[in-house]
Amino acid sequence: MAINPNTKKTEVTILTDAFVIKGFIYVPANMRFSDALNKFLKDIQFLPVVNAEIRAINSNQIVEKRDFILIKKEMIVVISPSSE
Repeated sequence: MAINPNTKKTEVTILTDAFVIKGFIYVPANMRFSDALNKFLKDIQFLPVVNAEIRAINSNQIVEKRDFILIKKEMIVVISPSSE
């Protein structure tokens, strides 16, 4: 369920220096993914991710699963939607 009716749940893969994180973020329903990150989420320091699956960058093994995490945006090397 979306946080607000004007948002959509978007599956993402996030790469940091140490981890690959797969999960979901909420973005405005009427915006492209890149626009949402550049405009809607630009003023926040931490990116909220739900249903996160965390793997070490050098391993395929799941390190941890969390219902909710916050990722400091400056730690993100790459973020990609699973589909647009």
